[in-house]
Amino acid sequence: MDPSAVWRDRQHQWRIEAYRAPDLRFAIFATNGTTESAPLWLFGMSALARWLMTHKISLDDLESD
Repeated sequence: MDPSAVWRDRQHQWRIEAYRAPDLRFAIFATNGTTESAPLWLFGMSALARWLMTHKISLDDLESD
């Protein structure tokens, strides 16, 4: 299953991957140089919006990979 979109925040501390099958889900990885955490899975846009708000990340802070 390949991601349909990938974003990073400008500080490159987080990488977000979007998957469409079978439903819309997002995998969020904490990044630190060359290492990454295990993914945090969020299901749906509302879950992603809540996660972005709690981490104070605006959509303008994201850049596509």
